[in-house]
Amino acid sequence: MKPLLKVVWPVVAAAGMAACTSASSEEKKTVKEPEVQKISIAEVQTMRPSKQITLPGELKPWNRVSLYAKVKGFVRDVRVDRGSSVRKGQVLAVLDAPEVLSELSQAQAQMQAQEATLIEHTARFRASRLTYNRLLQTSKVEGAVSLHELDQAQARMQADSATVAVATGNIQAGRSNFQTKKELRQYLTITAPFDGVITERNVSSGALVGAGDSNAKPLFVLEDSRTLRLTVAIPETFANQLANKSAVTFTVNAIPEQQFNAKLARSAQSLVEANRSMLAEFDFDNRANQLKSGMYAEVQLPVERTASTLFVPKTAVVSSSEKTFVIRVNNNKAEWVSVEKGNTLDSLVEVFGGLRAGEPVVRIASEEIRDGQTVTRK
Repeated sequence: MKPLLKVVWPVVAAAGMAACTSASSEEKKTVKEPEVQKISIAEVQTMRPSKQITLPGELKPWNRVSLYAKVKGFVRDVRVDRGSSVRKGQVLAVLDAPEVLSELSQAQAQMQAQEATLIEHTARFRASRLTYNRLLQTSKVEGAVSLHELDQAQARMQADSATVAVATGNIQAGRSNFQTKKELRQYLTITAPFDGVITERNVSSGALVGAGDSNAKPLFVLEDSRTLRLTVAIPETFANQLANKSAVTFTVNAIPEQQFNAKLARSAQSLVEANRSMLAEFDFDNRANQLKSGMYAEVQLPVERTASTLFVPKTAVVSSSEKTFVIRVNNNKAEWVSVEKGNTLDSLVEVFGGLRAGEPVVRIASEEIRDGQTVTRK
């Protein structure tokens, strides 16, 4: 019985192995090749479109200045108030500073004394020079003038010349000191540096004002708003797409039903590091006083590329965890091409990458269409 079992077990094992091998072969035969993906095609387009973007802006005055007192004194008279329209050079306030006036009088008296001294020394020098010249002529006659007398006349002339030089230096210093004190007196009168409107008044008659107080408010704030600067921060994406002499339209909350126009006047040509944007200014003629400085605006800004770029349908761009790509069709094979997205235009999106105009790409792309897979057009 045992010899029979020894013969049966190898036969059963061999039969089982043969069955497994046969089943594996059948499974391999049933594995199908990947199906050919049917796709719709779109061509890469080259365009240079212009579009409008909406950005926030702020209206600022053409000129704005805070006026302080340069010398210390008491306010004698205030001649304007908030909202007053003023002209360049118009007196806004007058200060009293007795110390300044006293120093001016003292400097003037000192200058006058120095001028008198200079006149006296100049006259003495002229006399000594004349005496020396006469003795010099007389000395040509032998024995008429001693050499000692001639030397004394020359030394006196030279000393008087040096005295005149010192007096001249003193009078120059005195005049400079007097001019300085005179300018300080002019600072007692606060005047408008340009035409505009007083927007702040922080002083009254009798108040003590002057330099030295770092926390002091300005006496007046003057603004010129006949032309307003519409300041807009252009994001880095559009910084190179702002055409020269661009014109924009904008609205403000105070008059939402009306649109205003402004022209590009200047731009920083550099990005602010804090928010990666470029400041641009558009000038608005505000002589009709329609708008006020400080207003916020909603700006419709036209932007345009400096050269033509490539566009594909939005559905042709796939953004995955791996990368952003489009699927190019090359010899009926799908080829993933990495791209970066730019501006959008209706149903198209701007792309930058290894593409060329006219190349076919999958119109509706997805990760299911693998790189290298065989595709065919619908």
